[in-house]
Amino acid sequence: MDKLEKIQERHLTGTDQPFLPFMEQWLNEVEGYSIRVTTLEQYKAVFRNVISTFPAFHNVTLRGLAPGHIQSFYNSEIKRGVSPSTVRKYHTNIHKCLKYAMQLDIIDRNPADRIVLPKKQQKAQETIYSAEEIKRLMEFFQGDILETVIRLTATYGLRRSEVYGLRWESVNFEKGTISICHTAVSSKNGVIYADATKTRSSCRTLPLTGSMAAYLRNVQKRQQEEKAFLGTAYVESGYVCVSPGGTPLTPNAVSMHFRRMIRKSGLPYIRFHGLRHSVATLLHSVGRDIQDIQGWLGHSDISTTANIYSHFLYSAKRDMADSIEAALK
Repeated sequence: MDKLEKIQERHLTGTDQPFLPFMEQWLNEVEGYSIRVTTLEQYKAVFRNVISTFPAFHNVTLRGLAPGHIQSFYNSEIKRGVSPSTVRKYHTNIHKCLKYAMQLDIIDRNPADRIVLPKKQQKAQETIYSAEEIKRLMEFFQGDILETVIRLTATYGLRRSEVYGLRWESVNFEKGTISICHTAVSSKNGVIYADATKTRSSCRTLPLTGSMAAYLRNVQKRQQEEKAFLGTAYVESGYVCVSPGGTPLTPNAVSMHFRRMIRKSGLPYIRFHGLRHSVATLLHSVGRDIQDIQGWLGHSDISTTANIYSHFLYSAKRDMADSIEAALK
């Protein structure tokens, strides 16, 4: 009997079950299935701090749970000032849990399917850097612990998890390639290092530019010199972005350092993720289309690229409109 069959047998021992205990049990059982560990931690925090505290969910069973219970929860969250995007995240938790209950034949229908969700908010436009500002940024970070992180991110538009998860085995100097296949994500129990990216398309191989190849060779040489100097005290981790002692840089701690440094740089304030947007905008400015940018950034769906970078796509439409106007004069 496999794990799912054992779970199903345990769930079917009673005629019905309270909703909240079932959801808590679901969160403990789905680990290792299709939900990433860091995502699961977020689900558990939402359940513990928000969903389980809503009075209407107390003492209601799975089969007794109606769309009205869920709708009243979402409505109350909106009224107390929770953003629509956050409420939608709550909905993801609840919907997946109830879908799981359907798969186990505990309920016939998913009451979360019949819910009116708040409209998505328009995201504030991300601060992005021009090519000149990116150059100034890299100059400012020369000699800093984040120098390598900044150069890699500003060249390849990597996600934070991707740049901290980059391993030397993924850098092929002979073939001139750099493969984005590993990640490092902060969690409440430390950093989770994984041999997988956010999505299948996020795992990608990109060309190693001449200047980047030369730079990374120097980084590798410096790390070898530090290892020779420190001996057994040096941490041989295999990661590219490390501290002088070889310990891999951790995403959360480094993000705090990045924010402090940006405020000292004299450049407009930018989130770390804004560097990824800046690379996309830079690629567009030199004539690359949306499909090229999608492949470079590793988006699974081209609509994701189009939605995030709609501001520069609109500028392209503006140019086309001007061209039409000029042609018709």
